[in-house]
Amino acid sequence: MQKVCRILSLYVRQLCLIRGINYDKLEKKAERVNCMNKPSALSLSMISHELGNPLTLIHSTLQLLGCHYPEVTKDPLWPQLILDIDYMSQLLSELSSLNSSQNLKYARIDIRQFLTNMTGSFSSEVQKQNKTLSFNIETSQTLLYGDALKLREVFMNLIKNAMEATSDGDQILIDVKSKWNCLVFQVSDTGCGMDEERVKTIFEPFTTYKSNGTGLGLTIVKNIIEAHGGRIQVYSRLSEGTCFVILLPLKPPKMK
Repeated sequence: MQKVCRILSLYVRQLCLIRGINYDKLEKKAERVNCMNKPSALSLSMISHELGNPLTLIHSTLQLLGCHYPEVTKDPLWPQLILDIDYMSQLLSELSSLNSSQNLKYARIDIRQFLTNMTGSFSSEVQKQNKTLSFNIETSQTLLYGDALKLREVFMNLIKNAMEATSDGDQILIDVKSKWNCLVFQVSDTGCGMDEERVKTIFEPFTTYKSNGTGLGLTIVKNIIEAHGGRIQVYSRLSEGTCFVILLPLKPPKMK
């Protein structure tokens, strides 16, 4: 919870800078109230839920306004307004995911079936963009113990990033091996790659190099992997591609 509170603090600090609010004074008041230590107060899920509902209503109202008064949609500010609301909705959704990223429900996962389903989810988009997405299993290990939904979120995020970093004719490969009592997943692509500065900060919250990114996707990925007792690293070179290496224990921590 302390890590979540620190991330929320970063976000609040950014908002304070935008609004011209003295964050340090606000923080001192929060410390006096000590609201962050109350189990039911200010959890990210509560905040996301409470802000998400009115945001959905605002979005729906704007859609109705656009239907009733089509001329308003021609205003140059209209597209940016819609984009900003979509961004806020995405941010709230990812904050909620971040808050629950370490709550796991362990089950047996068939590795081949899991990867078949993952790559199948992207098959249409891969064909449309003239890319290849495949997996290669080089281990006799057939099962993985973990939270299937959370791990799906991990690979969805990594593949989506690889899709965005690649162009016509590029390849994305998921390679699986067993080593050091772990399953080793390598998600690599032959895309544009990243420089050293980006690699250093890639897992930090609210760090993004995308025009529409929240900077939380890879933070969530790292949290989920670490909750499984695993590790994740990234290797990348400009114009050569990127490789994410995930190590997951063959048995979850509680089964050792």
